[in-house]
Amino acid sequence: MKRLLGKFAIVTGGSSGIGAACAELLAEEGAAVLACGRRFARGPIQPPVLGEVSRCHLDVTDEAEVRAVFAALPQADVVVLSAGTGTFAPVVGSQVADLRAMLDVHIVGTLTCAREALRMMQPRRTGHIVVIGSHAAHHAFTDCGGYTAAKAGQLGLTRVLAAEARPHDVRVTALLAGATDTPIWDDRPGFDRSKMMKPEDVAAFLLSIVARPQIAVEEVVVTPPAGVL
Repeated sequence: MKRLLGKFAIVTGGSSGIGAACAELLAEEGAAVLACGRRFARGPIQPPVLGEVSRCHLDVTDEAEVRAVFAALPQADVVVLSAGTGTFAPVVGSQVADLRAMLDVHIVGTLTCAREALRMMQPRRTGHIVVIGSHAAHHAFTDCGGYTAAKAGQLGLTRVLAAEARPHDVRVTALLAGATDTPIWDDRPGFDRSKMMKPEDVAAFLLSIVARPQIAVEEVVVTPPAGVL
């Protein structure tokens, strides 16, 4: 039995990595999924049909575009916020422009997308927003200052979001992923990617939470068996 039959979902960062894996799995479970990403071509938004993934361009830092994407769906039952970017360097070598770009995507982008999701979910008193964060929010990794700041800020925002959504029966989950084999590692040699989680692993865990409306998981850390790599 398909667990999300009849549901509508939006997945940001849906062109690769965890976002793409989540979009495909949600559709396999019967949801109509709109996968959004900056890599997708601009054009008219095609509303998805049940059990399939439609794709559209979305820059989560573009407030007007965020509003247009959410308006393309008749309802939002599941929203997965997986859009991300990362630039890695020691603090003494960091660039302010890189930090601002990460804050814009991870914090401003999360806020604008979550706001539009809540506006659709609150009147119906149902829905689930999952923010794909990082365990970097809880660890001091070297060469990771700007990214950690962005992810820590995103986590703080998500905690407030959960508190504001709870009285409206809307669930919010901060899913803090450990090392996952995605393109973010392509320019970071020296890591054993064979020990990392695969995007499909994270997507399967996400589905296990989303498909159980009788429970609320507001913050969870998911890592490879080896833990911090």
